[in-house]
Amino acid sequence: MKYEAMKHQGSKGDKHTADLVGEAAGESGRTVQRYIRLAELVPELLGYVDENKIPMVVGEKLSYLKTEEQNWIVEAIESSDIYPSKPQAEQLKTSSEAGELTINQVYAVLVKKENSNINVTISAKKVRSYFPSAYTKEQVEEVIYRLLEEWKQNGEEGGEADAGSQI
Repeated sequence: MKYEAMKHQGSKGDKHTADLVGEAAGESGRTVQRYIRLAELVPELLGYVDENKIPMVVGEKLSYLKTEEQNWIVEAIESSDIYPSKPQAEQLKTSSEAGELTINQVYAVLVKKENSNINVTISAKKVRSYFPSAYTKEQVEEVIYRLLEEWKQNGEEGGEADAGSQI
């Protein structure tokens, strides 16, 4: 409220209104702007921010979503007990701005693992049994990568949503 009142008083010199309000409250102007943005959240999401289940910067990103989209996030949180991270909130905001956000996408973004990179170690002894002894390491790798690429293409053509999830 103080921000709104000061904003309508006219020129403050070199400082922005949010900076002046922030100084008076012991916060930065950016933090004041975030608090103002949080007023655009549906009550449930604002509650998660208040309870520190969702960080303020994540709440700020989510505040740009339409009310219906925010309600989808609440529903997804309640059913999965997973709270959005900053990268996920940014992804949701970008999809919303493009008019492409759906409830299915909200679930997909929230349940997607942050680090989907996998490390696989295959025993050289085990692999060698599938190749002629004259094959070099490079030839073995070439065959493996070619077969994986064929497998991936067949999975996509066969209606698999994500061939990588079968590994």
